[in-house]
Amino acid sequence: MLASVREFFGTEDLAAALETGPDAATARNAAYEALRRSMVAAVFLHHFSEVAANRKHPALHGLGKLDLHKELAARTLAPDQSARPDDGKILGEVADAIKHGELTAHHIRHVARNGRVIEWTHDPASLFAEGSANGVPQIIVATGAGSRSLRAVLQNVCTTWSNWLGLAPL
Repeated sequence: MLASVREFFGTEDLAAALETGPDAATARNAAYEALRRSMVAAVFLHHFSEVAANRKHPALHGLGKLDLHKELAARTLAPDQSARPDDGKILGEVADAIKHGELTAHHIRHVARNGRVIEWTHDPASLFAEGSANGVPQIIVATGAGSRSLRAVLQNVCTTWSNWLGLAPL
């Protein structure tokens, strides 16, 4: 899980760096690779909770799936220590959208049920001061409330898991 998140971060950084270079085709291909890696990271990180629960990690104290997600929401923080209780849910909805294309479940609250959920854009995230600014391209998640940096959502959730379970830091 950590490797897939790190790989996404690296490819997003590379794609952003190539954006200002002379080779538009290479920059476009790097952006597509960042999108692909973001999808892998989102799916792996979202399903990590099932792996941790199935392996009965002692830090989880036998929590069931619903309680596990509630506890993840309560623990998830941004780097500035502000609460980000929706990040796990946003991540799950992004992962489900990637896997299924169209979302029909009633519990979808944040992302579009049909259409583009993540995108490569020069726009900054609109909900929080996170991700890239000043026109540096990044992958954002379009939510009903505004846009979020996918990198920030992944970082927040991944860091929460690492701290909670005593795993290597991101």
